[in-house]
Amino acid sequence: MKISSRIVLAGAVLFGVAGAAGAPQAQAGGVVPGPGDGSAAVFITTSGAPGLTNGYTHNSTGGAVDVGQIDATHYWISFRAMGGGTYASAQLTVWNGASGPTIDPICTIDRTKDAGGDVTVWFQCTPFPSSPLAGTQLFVNVTNRLHPDTARVRAPGFVAVTTANPSAAGETPVNQYRSSGTGLATVAHTGTGLYTVTVPGGAYAWNQGTAFATALTVSPTVDPAYTRYCNPQSWYPSGTSMIVNVGCYMGIGTAADARFSLRLVGRNHLGGTQPGGSQWVSNPTSTGYDTIAYGWNSAGATNHVRSLAPWEGTGVSHVQFNGATYAPGKVPSLLVSAYGGNQRCSLEYHGYHPADLYTNATVRCYAPVGGAGVAAGRYSVSLVQL
Repeated sequence: MKISSRIVLAGAVLFGVAGAAGAPQAQAGGVVPGPGDGSAAVFITTSGAPGLTNGYTHNSTGGAVDVGQIDATHYWISFRAMGGGTYASAQLTVWNGASGPTIDPICTIDRTKDAGGDVTVWFQCTPFPSSPLAGTQLFVNVTNRLHPDTARVRAPGFVAVTTANPSAAGETPVNQYRSSGTGLATVAHTGTGLYTVTVPGGAYAWNQGTAFATALTVSPTVDPAYTRYCNPQSWYPSGTSMIVNVGCYMGIGTAADARFSLRLVGRNHLGGTQPGGSQWVSNPTSTGYDTIAYGWNSAGATNHVRSLAPWEGTGVSHVQFNGATYAPGKVPSLLVSAYGGNQRCSLEYHGYHPADLYTNATVRCYAPVGGAGVAAGRYSVSLVQL
C-alpha cells in the first residue's frame, strides 16, 4: 500500500511547489521554434481536470506548455513551437504523491503528434479498480529530433524507439531515432508480451547504459484488467549490436502484448549532459553501495544506492547522485522504469542537498495488484535538470 507520508532526508530540500490547475507555466527567454525536449509534472484535481505543477515545466523552445482533458481518463499536453522534427518520443512515470490514490493508476501514452508548430502528447491514466484518479501525479517527457548526429560517431548515445504492431513477428518501427551510429532498430516478438529490440552498430559495453520503457494505451474493451505496462528485462551488447529485451503485462501482472516506447541512454533520459544522473539499481535491498556500472553522473562522481528503513516503506530505495549534480534555478525532470519481472515502480520523492549540491531520487516498487511493496524490485531512474 502507499505509505502515508513522504520522508525527506535531513538537510534535503524538495524541488517545486504546487501551482494553479490548468495554468500554463511561464518560460524564460524568447520562443525559438524547432525540435527539442520537454518535460512537465501533471496532477489530476478532485474534479478530474489536469493541472501543471510550478517548477516542473520545461520546453526547450521557450514556448508555453498547455494541458487539457478529453474525458475522465484521457488527457493531452502540448509543447508549443516544438514541431518540425522527424520523430517524437514520449514517456511517462507516476509520481507517488502522498495525496494520491492508495494504489497508483497505470498511465500510458495514447499517441504523439508533431503538427509542425506544436508537439502534442495524448495520454491515459486508468485507476486501479474502485480507486479515484484525484491526486495522481506524473511526469511526462517528450523528445523531438530533426536528424541523427551528423558526425555519425559510433559511440554510446541516445536511442528512442516506439513500436507500432504488438502482435507482428517482427517490425522495423518508423518512429525511431538515434543520436549516433547508423542503422535502424528492429523489434522481434519472442513470446506473449516479450520483445527483443536490436540496435545495429555502436554497441554499449556490458556495464553501460540505462533503459526505460512506457507502454502505449490499450483499449479497456480489449483489456478489462485495466491496461498495460512494460519493463525492460535486460540489455547487453551482441557483436556490434545492442540488444534490449522488453516484457509487457496487463494491469494484473500477467504477460500481454503491447506497443511501447523505449529509450536506451548513455547519459540521462533526454540524451543530454545536463546536471543530474541516471542509474540502473540492481540491488535495492542493500544497506548502501557506490555503483560502478550501468549509470551516469554529470559531475563524474559516484552514484550511491541504499534501501530505506522498514518504517519508510517496503520496496523503497534511494539513489544519490554525488558531486555537484544540482543546478540552481533549473527545472527537474525524472523518469522511472521497473526492470525485470512484473513489478511496478514509481517515483516517491526527490531533492538536493544545499551544501554538497548532490541530488537524489527515491523510488518505490510494488506488486501489480494490491500495491504491496516488492523489496527486491529493480529499476532504472534518471534525474535531469533542464
